Amino acid sequence: MFLWIVLTKLCLFHPFHVSICDVTYDSNDKHLKISVRLFADDLEMGLSDYTNAPDLDLMKLDSTKLNVLLQQYLLENLRFTTNKKTLPIEYLGSQKEDNGFWCFLEYENLSPFDEISIFNSLLVNVFSDQENLIHVRKNKTVKSLRLNQENETGTINWYP
Repeated sequence: MFLWIVLTKLCLFHPFHVSICDVTYDSNDKHLKISVRLFADDLEMGLSDYTNAPDLDLMKLDSTKLNVLLQQYLLENLRFTTNKKTLPIEYLGSQKEDNGFWCFLEYENLSPFDEISIFNSLLVNVFSDQENLIHVRKNKTVKSLRLNQENETGTINWYP
């Protein structure tokens, strides 16, 4: 509920640059499920810079081209490491929603872990005030990180 209130306020005012990354891990199904929410205008500027195409218009790209571009950008700028191994996450797709995009990724058959390191450099090259908020839910316990241009990597642990 808290996340929904924050997203609603961010959508209404959008005075700064932020992404939200929700990560869920359930040790029963061993899937790491990742959802990333980016504002459409910020994403368009970021992808324009990334592709060196200043006239890029996300709304005019067909879904195949958009997803190829999103996959490449996300996999380059978002990494997860557990048990000293960087996970080869898989891009599943995206969904346009109001003034933003949800992007979905996952990693299957992840062994249980007590610590996860996350690298998130989404949009930090374009916006000096970019904040990337990460919420990790592991077996019903949620922990969060705030990453930005000065600190693109963070670690969360669940040590007993």
